[in-house]
Amino acid sequence: MQDPLALWQSKVWRWFVGHAQSPYALLWLALVAYADGIFFPVAPEVFLVALMLAHPTHWRRYLPVALCASVLGAASGYAIAHLLFAQFGAPLLEFYGAKRSFMEAQHFIRGHVFWTMLLGNFSPIPDKVFIYAGGFLGVRFVPFIIGYFVGRGARMSVAVYLAGRYGQRALSIIGRYILVFGALLFALLCIYGIVHWHLLGW
Repeated sequence: MQDPLALWQSKVWRWFVGHAQSPYALLWLALVAYADGIFFPVAPEVFLVALMLAHPTHWRRYLPVALCASVLGAASGYAIAHLLFAQFGAPLLEFYGAKRSFMEAQHFIRGHVFWTMLLGNFSPIPDKVFIYAGGFLGVRFVPFIIGYFVGRGARMSVAVYLAGRYGQRALSIIGRYILVFGALLFALLCIYGIVHWHLLGW
């Protein structure tokens, strides 16, 4: 029996490939990237790879659209978490099973908004968790959104480059890359916590 998750991922990939050929591909990319910052469970980089396979020379169009829409989605996610967390934010976190990650994200984003949002894009923790944590706490919006912009821009640029160079194999490469980077990031955060809270008594 085929794994339900693998079957679902295969269907999503086929949907992306089909819509990458559509005359409305840019609109779909914008919608997927925007929704990613609020609730969508599939990263827009997957659609970027599908678009690059369909039109490899059009990356200059795809990257700005995806990045701008993603940033707008993060801003909307921030607003939802800040104003309507009980109604929308909490149920979404429950759906993703991310309550514990949400608590951890709150802890780091309190004092390091820019770096948390930048590095959070490369963490195995869904970026929506960091977005909701920032909105819930009402952290300073400018470093929040700039950090997200820089981190997401770097992540999407890597995805576009790998898609252009390796084609569909870029999906597995991106997955391994993010997991390795996420493991290193988690180790650094653990060291940070040990130094600041135990050795320095903060």
